[in-house]
Amino acid sequence: MGKFSRKTKIPIRNPLIAAVALMGVLGAAQNTAALAASDLAKNWKGKTVLISVGYKPGGGADTMARLLAVHLPRHLPGAPRFKVQNRPGGGTKTNARDMLRRPKDGTHIGQFAQTLMISGVLGQAPKWFKWRDYNYLGMVDGAGEQTFTALCARTDKIKNLKDFLAGKNWRWGEISPATGAGKEVTWFTLTKFPIRAFFGYGGSAEVAAAFERGEMAVTSRCNEIFANRYPHWFKENKVVPLFGWGELNPDKHFPANNPLSNGLREGRWPWFGEMSKTVAHLATPAQWAAFKAMTALEGTHVWALPPGVPANITKALQKAFFDTTNDPRFKADMTKRGRKVAPLSGAATAKRVQAIQDLAADGKKVLIEVFKHKKKRKKKKKKKKKSS
Repeated sequence: MGKFSRKTKIPIRNPLIAAVALMGVLGAAQNTAALAASDLAKNWKGKTVLISVGYKPGGGADTMARLLAVHLPRHLPGAPRFKVQNRPGGGTKTNARDMLRRPKDGTHIGQFAQTLMISGVLGQAPKWFKWRDYNYLGMVDGAGEQTFTALCARTDKIKNLKDFLAGKNWRWGEISPATGAGKEVTWFTLTKFPIRAFFGYGGSAEVAAAFERGEMAVTSRCNEIFANRYPHWFKENKVVPLFGWGELNPDKHFPANNPLSNGLREGRWPWFGEMSKTVAHLATPAQWAAFKAMTALEGTHVWALPPGVPANITKALQKAFFDTTNDPRFKADMTKRGRKVAPLSGAATAKRVQAIQDLAADGKKVLIEVFKHKKKRKKKKKKKKKSS
């Protein structure tokens, strides 16, 4: 008899036998997949998945969580119930730390600020926060290439870009340095832009109201969503856009009947453009590199699983999360509430944070300054002199 190796081809002369053999292989694969799906369904069937939010009720993260709780069950095996819990504190650090003691069986989803991940990369987060240990589902509002931000000025103070550049210390107020817009304000103060930052507002609505009152000269609360909320800003010529960052294609991403996008299409503000090009001289190459890496994660709210969740459960939740954020019904509900949907997968979220990790030393140094948190000095108690 001749020798047979593993590479030896044994011809199958009967096509029917070959077809039956192939069907057997495919059937076995399908049965394995069905069994896996069945096992996953058992993991969630009849259970309740808790979504914990790092902010107070009523804000953007809370709105997203409650809509995820409505739509996620349709995309997850076993269709479990969902409920939402608010765990505010420490700029979402309280919730991120609380996640470390949560169940690792896929019955808990947590939320924290993307700035916490960046702080982790830069070595500024608490020692217990290891950004690589969490299992990321993704971001609802994280796709920087699909978002757009404009810096707008009050027309009673600034008429155009030339006026802005000629001024000094234009006031720009925000919620805190830890918020999405707050980190951008801080970046501007490190450059040659004529910006003076201050913080302390309770939310987006308060920032917009303060801008209307004249407490600040400029604001970045000026994208297409805010233009729809405050159309009189544009119709009554109360604001003037200066420059922007992100996706600047009004035909691709802006609705047709929007005061800001309509004005851009009509060329009402001829100086307007992407700021790294129109006012490039106001920042160094390292500062621009840091800004680009920082705003690649343009959203605020990161959704993740606690460390230690098994890979198959993590994978199923990642798929369910991404399918939900791309579901037209979810998007419609978000739009009704004035919230933008720009989904980013868990893998893409981690990849963009890794891009910050890979920044050159000078760019990373800029981000360290942006995310630096000044520690409050404790007042030393004066020792009372003992009477002799």
